[in-house]
Amino acid sequence: MRSKLTDVALGLVLIVLTASTFAAESDPPASSEVTAAMQPYLDHYKLAGVIGIIADRNGKVHYKNLLGYADVEAKKPISEDNIFWIASMTKMFAGASIMMLVDEGKVSLDDPVTKFIPQLNKWTVVEEKDQSHVLLKPPVRPVTIRHVLSHTSGLAGTSELQQVTGADSTSLKARALSSVTGPLQWQPGDKYAYGNQGMNIAARIVEIVSRMPYEEFLQKRFFDPLGMTETTFWPSEAQIARLAGAYGPNREKNGYARGSIGFLTKPLNDRVHRFPEAGGGLFSTTHDIFRYGLMLANEGKLDGKRYLSHAAIDELRKEQTGKTKVNYSLGYHLRSGMFGHDGAYGTDLSVNPMTGMVAIFMVQCTSGDQWAARDLFLKTATQIFPK
Repeated sequence: MRSKLTDVALGLVLIVLTASTFAAESDPPASSEVTAAMQPYLDHYKLAGVIGIIADRNGKVHYKNLLGYADVEAKKPISEDNIFWIASMTKMFAGASIMMLVDEGKVSLDDPVTKFIPQLNKWTVVEEKDQSHVLLKPPVRPVTIRHVLSHTSGLAGTSELQQVTGADSTSLKARALSSVTGPLQWQPGDKYAYGNQGMNIAARIVEIVSRMPYEEFLQKRFFDPLGMTETTFWPSEAQIARLAGAYGPNREKNGYARGSIGFLTKPLNDRVHRFPEAGGGLFSTTHDIFRYGLMLANEGKLDGKRYLSHAAIDELRKEQTGKTKVNYSLGYHLRSGMFGHDGAYGTDLSVNPMTGMVAIFMVQCTSGDQWAARDLFLKTATQIFPK
């Protein structure tokens, strides 16, 4: 006959076993395939640290890889606690903000930009140009919201004002108005050229239509309800301390050289002299990008709240570059059946609407190797994602 003490002991063992089994099941495994794909980049000092997340639209993380360092000098491993400059991933929110206003019937993608910013009716287009002369002509068609979000407006990558003052040291209003000082490089809709100026004009339209600052619109409509608690244009001192270092190989190719975020004005937490850069100014975390990715993967809805209509999501997944046929939408890259965006230092969110895969790649790389590494990660993720 068993004693009560024996029963208690057995019960405790079962509790411990159950808890440990649950912990093992709730902690996603690393993918050996992803590790093998990324290891050469780490071994040759091309990437210092990488986070790779492969999940489904239900929120289940199938694989989670944390490889290398966030701080090489201090030997701090990369972690989900790290903050990343997500750079051009910021463009996704400009497109989503406009589509939210389209859903509300407040704007149309084919509205002329001048409907909201009349001062931009002074745009001219370069018709001829050589060393001795420039011939300017009026646009043959209006620049539309669709044009500025799809990089087919004819605008140069950055405004002349930004080239003088910096990317983020003037307001969105000033940047939008200053776009007329430089002519359009071609007729609206005729060509595609990637840049940030169109995104800032789109963000300014969001401000005008919503009657609130762009950063407030993002906070109220996306960041707060999605639980994106660490996504911001102005990382705090505490967040800056958690910022993953940006690295590439040194000259001798036998170690790392640390870089910086030269695109943005310092200090990064200065809310007085720095303004939102809608083409590349946001900082975020793996968790926050995952939350946004889940919303995209679930047709604009998450946790019972709808952010974007099915029609709006369809627009964000559709090629929007007209006769240029470039795989780009409205602030979203289109790649191998996936949509999302990447950032200058290699961060990437890619969502596959057919399979429901949400793939997140977080890295801060200055060497130019981030694109090949990202592509290999996505190829590997697609191969190992449960069918």
